[in-house]
Amino acid sequence: MKRGILNLKQQDRIGWIGLGEMGFSMASNLRRYLASMHLSITVWNRTPEKSAKMRQHGVRVADSLEDLVAQSNIIFTSLANDAAVEEVYSRLIDLAAQVDHSIIFVETSTIYPTLATELSKQISALQKHAYLQCPVFGRPSAAKAAKLIWVTSGDEKVIQKMCLYFTTMSKSIIHLRTADVAKASKFKLIGNFFVVGSMEVLAEGLTLSEKTEVGQENMLNFIETFFPAPSWLEYSRKMVEGSAVSSKDVGFSVELGLKDVGHMRQLAWDSDASLPTADLAHRHLKALKDQGCGGQDWSSLINSLRSASKLPPVGEANAAHPTGDAETTAREE
Repeated sequence: MKRGILNLKQQDRIGWIGLGEMGFSMASNLRRYLASMHLSITVWNRTPEKSAKMRQHGVRVADSLEDLVAQSNIIFTSLANDAAVEEVYSRLIDLAAQVDHSIIFVETSTIYPTLATELSKQISALQKHAYLQCPVFGRPSAAKAAKLIWVTSGDEKVIQKMCLYFTTMSKSIIHLRTADVAKASKFKLIGNFFVVGSMEVLAEGLTLSEKTEVGQENMLNFIETFFPAPSWLEYSRKMVEGSAVSSKDVGFSVELGLKDVGHMRQLAWDSDASLPTADLAHRHLKALKDQGCGGQDWSSLINSLRSASKLPPVGEANAAHPTGDAETTAREE
């Protein structure tokens, strides 16, 4: 075990990089816990404007990555894609080689497994630092409510130290108990496959229910009764009510969905496996992006099905035929 990493205790100085919808809520929940323990957090974001809200809560905003690395012995990263992770970590690794103290890096983004492996190798080569790959499951609303599901991989003793911090942002933690950080990235991609696969099933079934005049509201009632999983409930409602298109609260965009589904398909290819459902989802998401809808929630993939079935896009259909009565509205509130 690298000397100094497990003896931080009250000397912990937390750094956070990445304040998107997920990162901001995660960092905010961690900040509240740290404040209760008289510890602090320093944040940095590639877009400085996003740090302003954190500063309003008394959080220290680093002037630069150099500043953050100098001030931190634990650094969390929450970034949008592989390119952003590579860009930030290329700088972090150079800076980490120049400091005297040990740093635990906790990478929470959804990245391709080979990138996680490469980052771990580069950081381990510096001897005194550690790298954990700990992706999270959950939409921004779950991040805000501290109800994410964490997945851990890396040095087990370091993970044990960090679990207290993970619990401030999550409802549960899945320990893979492996030093192979690529496995956490693979786990995340397979987990996200179940999510996008569920959306495909929902989109097809809900579209068919409208074409056959069974009624989407009736199908919603069936889903709520027979498949009361949170993701099924949330995505089916968004598809029927039009919030997949019209809501300003885009939980996970079409563009990010394409990135993840692309990784799933590549993982299947590299593993000599097949993911025909992911291939179908990729086609539907790609069609939306080509139409200029890349910023919509990825559950708007239902519109690809609706278009093929000669139905209007879900937003237009919702405006022409409002769904939901007073009882439905009250239930959702």
